[in-house]
Amino acid sequence: MKNMKEISSYEVVDNLRKVMGTLPEEQPQLKTDFKQLHKECEVTLEDHMCNPYKSMFVTSTSTWGNNEFKQKWPQTSPEGKLEVVKAVLTHNTLPQAREMVQFIFRVRGVPRWLFDYHTQVPFTSFMSIGCRDNNKSDVDIVTQRPLQEDEQKVFSRLKGLYAKALDTDQASWQSARSFLPQSYQHSYHFGQNLLSIVSMRGFNASGTFGEGQKEYALWRLYVEVVHAVGSKFDLIGRYLNMVIDHKRRDEILEEISNFKFEDLSKKDKELFYAE
Repeated sequence: MKNMKEISSYEVVDNLRKVMGTLPEEQPQLKTDFKQLHKECEVTLEDHMCNPYKSMFVTSTSTWGNNEFKQKWPQTSPEGKLEVVKAVLTHNTLPQAREMVQFIFRVRGVPRWLFDYHTQVPFTSFMSIGCRDNNKSDVDIVTQRPLQEDEQKVFSRLKGLYAKALDTDQASWQSARSFLPQSYQHSYHFGQNLLSIVSMRGFNASGTFGEGQKEYALWRLYVEVVHAVGSKFDLIGRYLNMVIDHKRRDEILEEISNFKFEDLSKKDKELFYAE
């Protein structure tokens, strides 16, 4: 029996993947389906703090008053809590209160190149499914427009070269990945805080985020991000609409400023009543 010093990190990971049932197939069937980004892009809110409204309230009011041990959240009415949160969301308090609100997202159905571009966003953490230790013979191709027949043949040819290199033992999964086109379907997780999300600049709903296709693709992804957050936390989702429609920024801030407690969704009201 091997001791811990004799067990490599690769063996540890493989054993964990075996337990989870996620070990890749050695030789999955070679196939290539062609899909479009706007139909395949899917973002799921995988994890979040229990009550982001409480977090914004507690962190923003922690600098108010001279009694650092006073618990202000339970002593404040739900309506009063909302007024503090509105001050945070309309940028009338220290920005760190928004920085404390963390989200973790899962992205599926996007091309690999979009992941590479996304990783340039500051103050964001990423974990990605790799191609070094996974066989990609059966991955699909995701593009922003329908491909013509001759274009599909190019992608199929590259996938064929990848599979051939593996079949003939000419390359490992790691070295064979040089044959893979950057449009192969990819999935990953990323973590980003509320301040980082709302501080993003350079794209808008016209699809000219920097006047480029990659910028528009990232905008499409953040449309899904905003919807994912809004389905769980309605008021925060309304606030984040300025990310995907920056021209309405002032209008959105005005709407939040005028928001009343009775305007909150049922889920949000429960969070303001929570201890």
